[in-house]
Amino acid sequence: MPPPDITRLFKGARNEFEVEVVFANDMGSSPKESHPFHELIVVTEGSISIERDGKKDDSIYKPFSLIEIPAGVEHVISAEEPPTKVVVIHPKRIVE
Repeated sequence: MPPPDITRLFKGARNEFEVEVVFANDMGSSPKESHPFHELIVVTEGSISIERDGKKDDSIYKPFSLIEIPAGVEHVISAEEPPTKVVVIHPKRIVE
């Protein structure tokens, strides 16, 4: 499965504000990861499911869902139908 098409924009003196625009034209998933910062996800087309700390959410998120993933939570984001488009926001992406 090809990886999704991701465009990233960093703003701020330390690039602390990041926005990702993700186009998943095929079914696919993000890697299992966690961050030291909060993540906000907005679904704009298609649908996604999320696994948090090894447990799959019961929800399927559709447009215009807003999902928060707190700092430190290990997660996997999976496209449930093609095409899926999401916007990922890291409002305080500070990595020391």
